[in-house]
Amino acid sequence: MTDGIAWIDRGLREFGFSLTLVEGIAPEELAVRLGAQPGTLMDADTAAEMLRLSPGEWDLPDLAMVGGTGDGWAFAVESPEATDRPDRLGPGRDLWSTHTVVNIWDSTMDPPMIRANVDGRSDWMFVEHRTETLDHPLTRRLVVELGFVEARTAVHRADGSGATMADVYRIVGDHYGLTLPRRAVVDRRLPHVFTEPRMRVRPKVPCPVCGKQMVPHGGGTWGPGEYRLVCCFYKVTGRPGHPPEGCPGEIPAPVPADAVLVEPNRAYDKVVMPDGS
Repeated sequence: MTDGIAWIDRGLREFGFSLTLVEGIAPEELAVRLGAQPGTLMDADTAAEMLRLSPGEWDLPDLAMVGGTGDGWAFAVESPEATDRPDRLGPGRDLWSTHTVVNIWDSTMDPPMIRANVDGRSDWMFVEHRTETLDHPLTRRLVVELGFVEARTAVHRADGSGATMADVYRIVGDHYGLTLPRRAVVDRRLPHVFTEPRMRVRPKVPCPVCGKQMVPHGGGTWGPGEYRLVCCFYKVTGRPGHPPEGCPGEIPAPVPADAVLVEPNRAYDKVVMPDGS
């Protein structure tokens, strides 16, 4: 008997969440992929004391709780706003283009969204209580078990069907083999880590190829020479107007000083660590 993931519909959604599960990597690696500095994981007790001492979690840098499922998956629980940070756009593509990844995003304002890639390829999406992946085994289970309605281009939840997101999560968890340690997650008894950079790099120039937004890619301490700028459509597959490998727009390291605005991330000024650092 495992905890599965159906419980997250009630256990995580009070303030919204972004849950990312990645197969085949360690929690520490996932944290770094999401923007954390290597070696900065805090144990649960340190994180709890830091949150008690600091002025307010909403004023702090984005904080992720990370762990492992015990069967080869790492996971991170974050606020839904963390996924919109510009510095996440470039590095975040690397997970999706090379790994098996499931992300569940719930802002509490809109219906939850589910996105899954298998071995770097898009496998299934669920948006606004509907999916356009008609012949996928997950979709077939929504129809057979939950009474979802088949339309010409999508399968959608029927009004009054009684199907809940907990039901959808159960089926998604069954399909991909997902489970989370419910008590440890709810009680926050897992390592935490800040994922925002201590230095903010704000590109001032558009993509030299398509004219869209540039984002920093690379990092470390975000010092000169440690990052390059890439198009926000870097490695995005299937995007209309862009080749399958994504937009190739790039400004290599070292990025010219007049192409970016670099400034300290003042959110870290509000962090009070138990050891006084």
